Amino acid sequence: MAKELYLNGSEKMRVLDMHAHLSCFPDSEEGSSPAEAGSSERMQKEAEKEISMRDSGRIATFFSCKSPKEWELIQTYRKRAELLFSFGIHPWVSDRYCADDCMEYFRNCDAVGEIGMDSVWCEIPLDVQRRQLERQLMIAADLGKPVVLHTKGQESVIAEIVNGFPNPVCVHWYSGGSQSLEKFLEMGCYFTLGPDLASVCRKPAAAAHSEEGGEHIYFRMLREIPAERLFLETDGISAVAWALGERYTGLKNIRPVLSENMRCLAGMKKMKEEELCRKMWENLGRFLGRDEMTV
Repeated sequence: MAKELYLNGSEKMRVLDMHAHLSCFPDSEEGSSPAEAGSSERMQKEAEKEISMRDSGRIATFFSCKSPKEWELIQTYRKRAELLFSFGIHPWVSDRYCADDCMEYFRNCDAVGEIGMDSVWCEIPLDVQRRQLERQLMIAADLGKPVVLHTKGQESVIAEIVNGFPNPVCVHWYSGGSQSLEKFLEMGCYFTLGPDLASVCRKPAAAAHSEEGGEHIYFRMLREIPAERLFLETDGISAVAWALGERYTGLKNIRPVLSENMRCLAGMKKMKEEELCRKMWENLGRFLGRDEMTV
């Protein structure tokens, strides 16, 4: 029986964080020694603290588990109505796991991801990453699951690989070029906008440009992607701090960042914030193939 998000409409509406990682799993955790990574007990306590904070802040979260270890830690919370879970072998650990050994996780997750390729922050050979991506897409297709993509530096290649995939696709925190964006738009993909959305959009026009000197990709995305295919995400508190600066370190910043970005996006789309929030729940229902998501 599919999980539904029973959110009390008489209270402050929950905002959706479409893509996040638990803060107790830093990016380097998979390669750390036990002493560096910390004990399972400590990580469990940190996970409980974060999930409680998100619940009290009226945040529903789609947590991404990038490895079997992360998936196994979070199983305690699988029945929480305000939480959803994706599982995928992240390109950063694509040389450490075999997708076929993870079928139990794929069968039980809400979406497959994040999966993809990365030539910016990852030194694993691209042929290894590609094989892992292609195999996981086959598994997702067989299971009828939607996928969440990580596309850093490999947007055009991934667009070609994913073209024709039969289930919904969400491109997480897109930062590629306009030509690749066009390919994903033509496929009808969903997109998440990262925690830096409001920070970029409130800059003076002369400053809101990419490193290459052109218009920041967010502005084209906001013009061309309908609200029916958009989500907001934090990517976890470490990503918030990376994108916005160290003063944003700390779980207390998650709700304010999501709220500020919701206001920004609503303004750009000329919608009321409540209307946009409801629209994202409708988007989530379509992405997951569920008739209704109660907000």
